[in-house]
Amino acid sequence: MADDDIADESLTRLIGSRLKALREARGITRRQAAAAIGVSLQTYGNRENGATELPAHEVIVLADLLGVPATALFDGLEDRIVVGPADAALAVLADEAETFLRLLFRIPNPRLRLDLADAVKAIAKADQQDG
Repeated sequence: MADDDIADESLTRLIGSRLKALREARGITRRQAAAAIGVSLQTYGNRENGATELPAHEVIVLADLLGVPATALFDGLEDRIVVGPADAALAVLADEAETFLRLLFRIPNPRLRLDLADAVKAIAKADQQDG
């Protein structure tokens, strides 16, 4: 397993545990959270325990459900994550990512948000194949 894979898994677990803490603090059940993002209870549990990543469109929906800004799911993580050279390049994209999430949040239709996420994945894949 590459170092980047280990860092990604650690980040996924940290975000999942932050999500769980916020949900529990607000008295929201796992079932309610799963329904809000349109996934099964098992799939939602995988998000909270860090087995699977939390997609950006789900961050927006869950933050709204929890009554917190989307950034609340990432609060404090900067102190627990070691930033390496590859991660430094990603830091440059932080402003663009925040803008994208704010715009995504303005789209009320969850199906449209999912379609947009699929389109972004396809563009990223095509760009990687061209590069």
